[in-house]
Amino acid sequence: MRNLIIAAVALAAAGGPAMAETKPQTGWLTLAAPTTRDHLVFDGTLWRCKADVCRSTQVKSLPPLRSCKRLARELGPITGFGYRGVTLSDAELGECNPAQIAKTPAASEVAVAH
Repeated sequence: MRNLIIAAVALAAAGGPAMAETKPQTGWLTLAAPTTRDHLVFDGTLWRCKADVCRSTQVKSLPPLRSCKRLARELGPITGFGYRGVTLSDAELGECNPAQIAKTPAASEVAVAH
């Protein structure tokens, strides 16, 4: 019984699970170009957009890079991304954005060039 009381006091002094710090549940992103959309529903979460910034007050627990890639397909190139307390680095943003597909010239364009 004495050990139980000591353990309870130690847990209370340490703050315990109730005092544990939690990560924010929000998300934000900045776009390379302003969007005309005022909102977007992504994975059941509402994102509100104004010009080149979109924010959500409650996002699901998903990998940030995966979410960034999917949002980039919807909205276009993303220049900044924060998700549940994690901010993507420049290298991760490079992975996030869809690759530019090189345009193959048509046969008529090649003939004109010669």
